This record gives sequence, structure tokens and C-alpha cells, in this order.
Amino acid sequence: MSKHRLTHGRGTGNRRHHTPTAPTSHAAGAKLPVQSTHFVAPHFPFQPLPTPNGPAPYRFDLSHLLHTEDVQRITESGSLVFHTVGDTGDERGKQMDFVSAMMTEDYDAQPEGKAPAFFYHLGDVVYFAGDIDMYGENFYETYNEYPGLIVAIPGNHDCQPDDPQDGPVDPNKVPLDGWVQNFMSKDPSKLGSLKTSSSRTQMDLPNVYWTFTTPFATIIGLFSNVSETEAELHPDQIAWFKGELTAADPNLALIVAIHHPPFSGDTEHSGSSVAEKVLFESFAATGRYPHLILSGHVHNYQRFTVKQASPKGHIEIPCVVAGAGGYTKLGKLHKVHSEYPTVPLEVSDTLTLEQYDQDNFGFLRLEVSKTAITGIYFSAPYEETKTPPLTETDRFTIDVDARTVTTTSG
Repeated sequence: MSKHRLTHGRGTGNRRHHTPTAPTSHAAGAKLPVQSTHFVAPHFPFQPLPTPNGPAPYRFDLSHLLHTEDVQRITESGSLVFHTVGDTGDERGKQMDFVSAMMTEDYDAQPEGKAPAFFYHLGDVVYFAGDIDMYGENFYETYNEYPGLIVAIPGNHDCQPDDPQDGPVDPNKVPLDGWVQNFMSKDPSKLGSLKTSSSRTQMDLPNVYWTFTTPFATIIGLFSNVSETEAELHPDQIAWFKGELTAADPNLALIVAIHHPPFSGDTEHSGSSVAEKVLFESFAATGRYPHLILSGHVHNYQRFTVKQASPKGHIEIPCVVAGAGGYTKLGKLHKVHSEYPTVPLEVSDTLTLEQYDQDNFGFLRLEVSKTAITGIYFSAPYEETKTPPLTETDRFTIDVDARTVTTTSG
């Protein structure tokens, strides 16, 4: 019996692919700098958001993405598997193709019933200003051989205007127009690129911030706008976020995705204190804390654990940075006593750096069941002409009921 692969898509959109009191900051008193103390004013002002595809609450169900039989098969299997990483389409090198090849290799190696249902992109799909004409080569061609469907939240570069410092400005360009054309299409059966051999079609996601409902997890995706240093979310999106936290099925795993990470020990971007504030004040206000927070933006891999008081007692929340998806320059961490950190490293009383990879490109595979979330981060040293064997850099397990996190390898 041949392995069943989720290659046809064709959910309702007929898509195709390859055939209370706010908590104190967890960064306070940090031994490793995880949020910048020197705020850099945004090079670009807050970018206006596009018109959503329909009214709130901007939800998109797995049945809109996959055929009914595929969704039923996933439900019966007892778990949902998906890939995630951000910061991919940098035309200056082939690292994005390298990561795509690794993900394709992992997809093809999975046993019956464990093929990833989709790839959840954590933003910065196309550098440096999300140009429509870059999608053919830097997205559709890159993922031409990747069998899964791809959904996304935008990153800061996906909404960046043309920079006059880089050359002529296109007067007809609208912020996010490339992302909207390819991920918020009115006709998701339309080919995404006529310039490549890809047969991947566009997505019809409901908004730049949206909720993905699946049989095993609710994934709430936020949009943190254009700044290189700080997230920026306006009151309407924050109110929506609190509503979606409250509405999320309490019997399923809850995952939050935001491009700007709340914590990062790197020397270039650092974590966003605004992202931390918005997230954790919203969690406190609703009493709903996620099982996992996913981010990109920083071009490496880092996993932190937040120890948090909640209505259900003390819990642990992993905050994962997965931004080594293809941007050509990887980000290095701050040194501690002249050496790169040894993990686990207690950053503060409530924050621990559990694992990181600053030297290799990679991606995260997540498997979500009713009782657990298992994350495996795979990486490899970049080689332009071949895909080396994947190295399991990190493996962790989240107990959905106990709200604890265990490092199981890496």
C-alpha cells in the first residue's frame, strides 16, 4: 500500500500545489539581553492594512484547505503534523532553496499518516519589500517541489514600502500588495506564478491576521507591521486577538504566531517588548494562555520557556524563534562572559533559553495531538549543490493538560 500524501488540496477553495493585571516583563533582570534597551525609530511608519476578505472574526478552517477525506484521515490518525519557519525568500543566495529541499525531504520521509498537512510560514515571505514580481522566483520556484500547501502571516518585509535609498520608488505600489495577491486571492484556484514551472495556486486567507482552526489546534496569527525593531499592533487587532483567545476551543491546543518575537538573544534584532506586552497582557485579560508561541524575524533558531502564573496555576509556555528559513545571513547571539551561551541558560527568574542554533539553516516540524505537542527542529550546514542529512538540533514535548515543557533531545 503506497503512502498517502496530501498532494491534492482541493478543499472548498479548490487549491492546488505540487501535483486582569498585566504581568511584569519576563525579560526583567535578564542575564542575556533578550529585548533591545535602545529603541530604534522605524524607518517606515505604520503601514495601513488591506481590506479583509469578509467580516470578522477572520477564521479559516482546515477543511477549506484540504479535501474532506484528508481532514477525516488526519482526525482519525490522532494527530496533526505541520512544518513552520519564517524569513525565506532572499534572492541574494540559494539558502531558501536549501531549506525548501530539506523540508521536502522530511515530508517524503514521513510514514503513512504523518505527512505534514501544511507549511505555516512565519512571515517575510519575499525580501526586501514584498514585491509582486519577486514571488515567481523567490516563492513559487523555491517551493516548486515541496508537496504541501502553504499558509502564512506577513512579516515586516512583506509590507515594507520601496526604499528610496535602494533605488527608484514604484508610485503604484501598495504595502502588502504582493502578500495579498498571493495569500488573500479572490480566486484561490488561480496559478500563483506563470513565470515558473510551479503548479501551486494562490491562497484565499481571510486577513493579514487570522485564526486557523484544525481538529487538534487553534492557531491565532497576528500581524506585527513594518518595523525592524518593535512590533506595532493597533487597538482593533488587539481587541480581535482577545476575542479569538476567548473563543478558542478549550479542549484543543492553542498556538499563537507573530512575526516579531517577544524574546531573542541575538545581536541584530533582539526581542520586541511591545510583542511581549501585547501578548501577555492579552493572555492575562482573557485568562487564556497558549501552549506555544511561534515567531520568525530573527534569522536563527531559539527556544525559550516562560514560567507564568495563570488561572490554572503555574504553567510553562515555549516561545520559539524559527527564522532560519533562507535569509542569507544568520543571526548570532550575544555572548555571556565572552562565550556563546551554554544551555539551558536561566535568563531571568521566569525565562530560560533552552536551546538554539545560530550556525545552520533549518525548519521546525510540529505534531499536535489531544494530549501533547512535539516539536523537532531540523537543521544542516548550508551547501549550494546538495542537501546534507538532517540533524535533529532540538526536540521538545508540551503536555497539553499539565502545561509543562520537556526537552527530550538536542
